[in-house]
Amino acid sequence: MKRKNKPSLIKRIMRTLPVLMASVAVIYLAVLVKNIDVPTVLPLSDIRVSGKLNFVDKNEIETLVKQNITGGYFTVDLAGIRALLLQKPWVKNVSLRKKWPASLNVFVEEQVPVAYWNKNAFLSEKGDVFKPADIDKRLNLPGLNGPQGQHHHVWQFMNILYRETALLNYEVVHLNLDERRAWQLIIVEQNENKNNRIDVRLGRFDTEKRLQRFVRILPALSTEYGRASIDGFADNKIKVIDMRYPNGFAVMSRMDGISQRAMDGGAKQMDGKSLTKNKHSQVLSLAKNNNNNNNNSRYFVCSNGIDKTQRCEA
Repeated sequence: MKRKNKPSLIKRIMRTLPVLMASVAVIYLAVLVKNIDVPTVLPLSDIRVSGKLNFVDKNEIETLVKQNITGGYFTVDLAGIRALLLQKPWVKNVSLRKKWPASLNVFVEEQVPVAYWNKNAFLSEKGDVFKPADIDKRLNLPGLNGPQGQHHHVWQFMNILYRETALLNYEVVHLNLDERRAWQLIIVEQNENKNNRIDVRLGRFDTEKRLQRFVRILPALSTEYGRASIDGFADNKIKVIDMRYPNGFAVMSRMDGISQRAMDGGAKQMDGKSLTKNKHSQVLSLAKNNNNNNNNSRYFVCSNGIDKTQRCEA
């Protein structure tokens, strides 16, 4: 029995020997290729940059990649090249792919600016800050300002503004959050004179409720202080709208004095609301339409300076 097993064992060894030799050869070849693979052997000479790029220079990216390739096809440090490109302010993401025998495809995803931030940076669509060396002031973007580290908060509130004012014929060109966490925005009518800016002050408290109230009274103010249209502020005489009142607002006109209508003491119907003269600081009380609200709150319209005594916060 032992003599019959000896040939069988030898056959098994002979069968596995080629597999072992092939494995050793592959390992040896891999080590050899790794040791000899330098930029002069199997170099990546064809760099192709792609992507929808408006601010990133393709030639600059190509040159940067070529200058920082430290290996050949098998040993090039793709992670290092990607990390280097991501340091560029306008670069949002990078993907790299090798193509035999000597090509490297570089796909660049560019940052999309949606707003200026503190005059020296941009905000992305996710509210992230990025700072290119040069800030192009010619872009049609709103200006956002706020304390350091508050960029996400400001961008979130800007999106609330977009949602609440979607049906109105004006745009927010500036939004500011000051150190006291008080909100202020500047609006202009769309497709009209951009110099006719209106300063809207929402303050620190109940800002979303004040914003909603502002949106409701905007058409009536447009009719009263601009031409007879509820679409916007064409030829408007409004300088400031102050919403920092418990149940009202104040308006400062661009005119030096109060309106002639108020001086005459005449009352004007405005969509069910009456405009009458008030003897205190030329404050006009605009009776609130009670169709959708049962309380007796009133709106305050100041034509000649804002009356701070009736405001709920400083």
